[in-house]
Parts: sequence; C-alpha cells; structure tokens
Amino acid sequence: MAEVLTFATPSAESARSAATWSDARVAAVVGSASAAVALAGSWIPSLWGDEAASIMSAQRDWPSLFAMLGTVDAVHGLYYALLHFWIDLVGISPFALRLPSGLAIGTAAAGLYLLVRTSAGCWIAVVAAAVFTVLPRVAQVAVEARPTPFAVALAVWLTLLMLRLVDGRARGAWWWGYAVGLAVGTYLFLYVILLVPVHVVAVVAWTLDRRKREIRTPRIRSFLLAWSCAVVLAVPICVIAVLQRRQVAFRGRQPAVTLETVLVAPWFMLPMLAFAGWALIAIGVAAAAVHRHDPSWRGRTRLLVLSAAWAVIPAAALLLVTAFATPVYTARYLVLTAPAAAIAISVGVSVLPWRRSHVIAAALIAALALPAIVDQRLPYAKNFGTDWQTVSAVVAEHSVVGDGIVFDESVRPSRRPRLAMYTYPEGFHGLVDLALVRSHDETDGLWDVTAPLSAVDHRLEGVDRVLVVLRSRRGADPDVAVLREHGFVLTAVHPIESSRVAVYERDAAGTRD
Repeated sequence: MAEVLTFATPSAESARSAATWSDARVAAVVGSASAAVALAGSWIPSLWGDEAASIMSAQRDWPSLFAMLGTVDAVHGLYYALLHFWIDLVGISPFALRLPSGLAIGTAAAGLYLLVRTSAGCWIAVVAAAVFTVLPRVAQVAVEARPTPFAVALAVWLTLLMLRLVDGRARGAWWWGYAVGLAVGTYLFLYVILLVPVHVVAVVAWTLDRRKREIRTPRIRSFLLAWSCAVVLAVPICVIAVLQRRQVAFRGRQPAVTLETVLVAPWFMLPMLAFAGWALIAIGVAAAAVHRHDPSWRGRTRLLVLSAAWAVIPAAALLLVTAFATPVYTARYLVLTAPAAAIAISVGVSVLPWRRSHVIAAALIAALALPAIVDQRLPYAKNFGTDWQTVSAVVAEHSVVGDGIVFDESVRPSRRPRLAMYTYPEGFHGLVDLALVRSHDETDGLWDVTAPLSAVDHRLEGVDRVLVVLRSRRGADPDVAVLREHGFVLTAVHPIESSRVAVYERDAAGTRD
C-alpha cells in the first residue's frame, strides 16, 4: 500500500482540510513538472550530428537498418528501431524527435522521487527530483534524440525495483522483470550493464544485519540468479560492441582525462555549480559519519551508500577500460549516474537547519544551473555551433528546383553540412546532389558515399546555378575549382554560424578553361 502524505498548512482549520496525497500522486506531479522543464525550448537548438545519425538510421527500411547494425552502431540498434515507429507517427520536427527524451527525463524524476521515498522523507525526495531535473547534463540530454535519457529513466526504475525486491514489496514475476530489464537496458545503452555491480553494493548494504554481521542469504541468492540472467542475456550486445570498437577510436585523440572531466563534466558542466554540488555532498557525507549510530539516519546513510556506488563504479570502470584497453570514457555518457548526484545533494540539503535554508540551497543549485540550461536551448547550442536549420532556410531562399548543391566533405562525418539535408529536408527539395554516389540507406554504413566533383563533373550539364555549403575554411576548394573550370562564378556568400552558403552561377559569357 502506498504511504499517505499529508501536507499541512499553518492554520488548524486548513490543516484539517489539507489534501491527502499518495506517493504515486506526488510522483506523477513531480514527473510532469520535470518533463515540462526538460521540454522547454527543446525545439529551438539545431539538430546535430548524433541526432542526424538517429534520423537517418531510423528512416531506413528494416533490411537496410539490420545491414547497417551488422557493421556499425549496433549498441544503438534498439533505439533506432523504436525511433523508426515514432518517426512514422510524428515526423522529424525537432520537437517531435525530442519529445520522448523530455518525457523520459520526467519519468526518471518521478521514479527518483519514489526511490528516495523508500528511505527518506517526502521533502528530501522532492529536492532530489528537482536537483536531478536542473543538472545541466540532464537538461542537455533532454533535448537530444538519443537513447541516453531512456537509459537514465530505466536505470532509476530498475534501481527502485531492486529496492522493492530487497524489502519484499515486489515478488514473483518482478524478479524476471528485473533481470530482463537490466538486459534490455544494456541493448538500449551499453553502460546500463554497469548497474549490476552498483546494485550488488546496494543489496549488500540493505540486507546486511549489523548486529549479527551476516547477510540474509535467500534474497542474495535470488539476486545472484537475476544478475546472472541479465549478464548472459547481455553478452551478445557486449561482444558486438567489442567487435565494433573501432567506431569510437577517434576518442583516443580527445584531451586526456582530468579532474574537470571527472568531477565537473559528467553532471554539473559549470565549475561554480560543481563547487556548490560537491559542498552539499560533503555536508551529507560528514553528517552521516557523525550520525552513524543514529537510527533516524539509517535511511539517509543507505541512500548515500547507493549514490556512492552509483556514481563511482561506472566512472571507475570506464576510466580503467580507457587506461588499459580502448577509449570509452565520455563525460556526457555518465549522465547515467546523475540520479546518484541528485540523491547525495538532497541528503546534504536535508542536513541544513530550517526548511527555509533547504529552499535556499535548492534554489541556489537551480540558479547556478540556469545559465547552462539556457545556453543549451539557443539556436546554435549543439556540436560547436551546428546551424543546419539556418542552412536549410538559406538554401531554400536562394535556390530553385533544378539547381545543384555541393557540400563540404572535409570535416568529420557527424559535422558535415550535408546532414542538413536529412535533418531539415524542406530546404533542399528539387535540388541536384551533385556529389552523391550512393545514399546511406543503400550501404551498410551510417553516411552517404560521395565523390569529388571532378569525378562526376558531367552532372553539371544543364545546371546553371550551384550552391556550395561549407563548414571548414577551404574544404570545398577542389570542387570550387571544377565549378570555375565549367564557367561558374561566385555571385553571393551567406555566412551563418559555423557554415557558409556560397552561390555560383554559370557565366553566360564565360568559357570552360
């Protein structure tokens, strides 16, 4: 039976008539508010390279998608399959694509409220959910059409289910649901498998009888069976991930792991926010140490043990693999551990005297996070100023049906401006893609296969105007040289944020060199 909460007001009369809410009802309100915050402005930032990969993969037919997953991006295959159905229903507008991600963050916040309520009061649980929602890394993934928000939500609810299984409030088929959930989560986002050692620590902490210094073995055996089943079911995707590890080889060229990438980037992203967050976490840990023999602190101490395991184990695993095998440490993927940070901060807030100081501390966290959240919702917030929505608009304004278009292919595939044609296709209708050799959905790779314009210059016959979309400074110089050879002259350049659209028109008086 759900615990009943009564929210009292100062007057005796209002206290007698106060509304009585169950935990489930409070969680629904918390989740709805969190989703509303997460989705605010989600349609504003331009779609970027990873989202282009989501769209292009999800729009493939099934044979093409399975062929691609056999060579690349298998770790995102389940998400692409789900997105395939979603796009069929709602299309590829930025808001429609990102709507499920925002709802997933709201679902995670609701689950986090219920998770904290297993061991602490309503107010601490509300603070945890609120802090989680405004953490900049959480706010960032909420406006991305990628699988990480769903992995975070699944991690929260699986952890809640684990605690319900520990205390006996979930039984029977829920054990199988827990095992299958861990496995499915791993297919959705590979790092979900790291929840298994996190839950091992939590289960030991929850079932340890300190007086007898022993663990309740029957429940441990059930968990060992569930974890074993989950790991066995997840083996195929883990093997495929190892086989496709070259896909992330470029991370070896990224800057070395630093204190900033470990202590700031995964959750806070801003140094001042990180300072405030870690200060509150330190307050909570110190208070738990002081009150280690106080029964009223047992629940909060358990939450700190859980949050410590949840925060440290995945990060440590990725750091070890990066140090001794292959580069896998990426701070933004550790958003999976953001609920742990929110839990620990909420415990620290609960230590402060007076309810007013709790409100001030939570408001301070939100205020420090606000600049990052606002910045993430600006038009060019993604991937070093991706501006494909404006590129599409500029191309549409300065072209007519039958014009040619050429894209700068010299930058990393996920930054190539030709992806504007797939993320914002309305601006490219009727244009001739002069360099295209094979469309991505006719290959087993992620991206289109293209050729230099010099190899396909016969396609310029009958074309009197060509638009060249550039991302790098001189990336399209060879193609521009071919245009000039065929009598095209530069008539206009339209600079945007990180791209330029150059217009070349055939000079009626010109001749081919």
